[in-house]
Amino acid sequence: MHAEKIHNSVLVLFVLTNRVAVPVVSTEWGAMPVIKPINLVITAILAIVVAGGEPLLTPGAVQAQDMRQAYPQEILQKDAGRLETAIRKIADIGIRPSLKPNEQQVFDRIDFQFPLPKRNDYYLNFYAYLHKGRSVVVMPVLSLKIMEDLATAYAWLFYNNYSLSTVDLYFTMLQHRPRRKFRNGTYPPLLDALGIPKNALDNPQVDKLSLSFRNEAFAFILLHEMGHILFRHKGYDEITKAQARADETQSDRFALNVLERTGTPPLGAVLFFQAQFYSMPHKGEFKSEDAWQDYLHKRSTHPLTGDRLKDMARYISGPLADRRPNEKVIWKFIGQGLTTIIGILNDVELQRCMKLVAQNSPIEILLPRRQDASLEMNENCIGRR
Repeated sequence: MHAEKIHNSVLVLFVLTNRVAVPVVSTEWGAMPVIKPINLVITAILAIVVAGGEPLLTPGAVQAQDMRQAYPQEILQKDAGRLETAIRKIADIGIRPSLKPNEQQVFDRIDFQFPLPKRNDYYLNFYAYLHKGRSVVVMPVLSLKIMEDLATAYAWLFYNNYSLSTVDLYFTMLQHRPRRKFRNGTYPPLLDALGIPKNALDNPQVDKLSLSFRNEAFAFILLHEMGHILFRHKGYDEITKAQARADETQSDRFALNVLERTGTPPLGAVLFFQAQFYSMPHKGEFKSEDAWQDYLHKRSTHPLTGDRLKDMARYISGPLADRRPNEKVIWKFIGQGLTTIIGILNDVELQRCMKLVAQNSPIEILLPRRQDASLEMNENCIGRR
């Protein structure tokens, strides 16, 4: 149960009662868990959500993961109603009041769907499409559950001063490690793999931080998908890859603009983007710069590139920060922090090393640890890259 506090300010946090979204207004930074965002943002500042799916949004050439054994159908069915309620309240109470009249008209025509997974569904698979003149936003229960678990893991590791690098390694393993090389030949659920205790949310600070991140990320995803509908973006099979990437940027900016109206910094979106970065094709997987560029121009619709991050960083730390004078420091910090990721995107050796560590290290490397995986990276990568 979460105590609901109303403070005199303009910053909207999505806090929950019984893990169902209720907006709470607060800029009382001293009482907020995001008072310590430095390690959080530097470790995983990948802060803008990229959504995937068919037909408006589709992931890149990512190996599909069958996560149904990690997240059995009966567990997802149990959580489906609760997660759907949270999404609808975030949409109706947290987002709709901040939309302009024309945006509200589009919003009110959206149908939300919450399907259970099918075999080999991509595990983070939010998307939008048009059906008989009706706009549909799909929020798969599996994807919502993994996002919620990721928020819990992120918050617990952070508050207990453990390295956040294990989160990166988990998603890198899902991308690059065959299922047969996991224990019992199955992909492990996120919280179990990372050694997050069952009672992690008993700590009120961990609970509040995890809920804040989860719902901020959900809000961004909803708004990103709505952006595709609002701007009447066509399916990827109808447009060029360059236009598809431009559409992604336009939807990103729309989502950021609405979050800015509510006073909500896009910190929560680090969760999804962090997972996407390590689970989608990146520069280090290609043999040459030419091969990478060929992928960008011929196959990829929304890759994470330096140019895209530069655009996001400038927009967050510039126009958006200027609109939030009382929270300008945190907005600028997020924007400036995004620029540090450009070096990671261009560091082919680092990306290839992460892949080797994920492929060759024991599963126990994912358990809570005070230091990052530098030792394992040295053991796996020196002389082999």
